[in-house]
Order: sequence, then structure tokens, then C-alpha cells
Amino acid sequence: MPSTESHDGRGARAGTVLFLKRWLRRPFTMGSAVPSGRLLGQAMAGATLAAIEGRQGPIVELGAGTGQVTRALLEAGIPADRLVLIEREPELAAFLHRHFPEPYIVEGDAARLPQLLQERGLGTPAAIVSSLPLLSLPADVVDGIVRGVFEALPRGAALIQFTYGPKPPVPRSLRESLRLVATRGHRIWRNMPPAVVWTFRRPEGA
Repeated sequence: MPSTESHDGRGARAGTVLFLKRWLRRPFTMGSAVPSGRLLGQAMAGATLAAIEGRQGPIVELGAGTGQVTRALLEAGIPADRLVLIEREPELAAFLHRHFPEPYIVEGDAARLPQLLQERGLGTPAAIVSSLPLLSLPADVVDGIVRGVFEALPRGAALIQFTYGPKPPVPRSLRESLRLVATRGHRIWRNMPPAVVWTFRRPEGA
């Protein structure tokens, strides 16, 4: 069971304050000035539960930040010991260690995902959940991250990614190159800013 501290209001408020401070320092590396809202977290968790049905292995979260999506995954019933949280920024990784002691936390770059998993013997993911601001990142960085995700995932397994933009967060050329099938969720208007959850898969025969 997830720890009480991971669900309390103090942890959520502290995360919001930290997120805002980091946005003020480095706005172009963050997708928004505020962390993901509760409804968006619930939508991400729902898409993840659907994606992992019948699948074994860890659920990997990229860009876990201050744990807003992590909290929703735990509240949806995903066991903490199945979660692997990857966060590049040391300050955010330290925050995750304090407030989410049970998931496995990796301080590392999502662009090195296959190596990070292999180095730690974490096995093949059941799904990958991403809060990375793909639309704000350089094209070559997005290309490397997404290719690494689908190198790590088995065929048929899903990448769940949200975006605030009107288009899929994975560019068409990259989707076509990897033969990905994209599924769009409903726009969550009550999130600030409004967001959409996308699910990307590479079918078994692709």
C-alpha cells in the first residue's frame, strides 16, 4: 500500500510550490507553470490501467517531477513496488524520495531510458507513462526519447503521454517511422491548462 505521506495535502502543496519555483527559474524546460491537475492525473491513471491489463513488469514514469501523476497512479490501485520513477533534475528527484519512499526512483535522463533500465536490472516495462513536455523540447531530443521508449517497450505495450497542445505530442514523421498507432483521449477542459491524454502503441506485427 502507498504511504500516507504520499497522499497528504502537505506533500501536494509542497510539490506545487517547488514546481512553480522551478518554472520561474527555467520556464522553457517546463510544459506549464503548475503541475498536472487532479483530473489529468486521474485520466493518466485510467489510461495506464487499461494499458497494463494482463501485462507483467514495471510501470515506468518519465519526468515524474513532484509526483502529481505518481499520486494518481497509486490512488488508482497500482502497487507502489511496480512503479519506477525517472527524474533528471536532482532537486525534484530528492523531493520524490521524501514524499514517495516506496516506488523505485531513478535520477537520470529519460533520453537514456533503455540503458537506465538495463543498468538496474528493472526488466521490461508493462507501460511507460510520460509527463515530459515533448512539445517544448528540441526535435532531436524528442526523437531520441520516443525511440528509446519503444526500444524498451515490447510490441503492443503503450506509451501514455499528455499534452496541452492541439496536435499529438509525438510528431507524425516519428509515428510513421516507428509505425505507431495513436489513440486520443478527451480534452480535459477543467485542467489548467486544458490537456489531452494520448496513448501510442507499436502493434505486434509492425
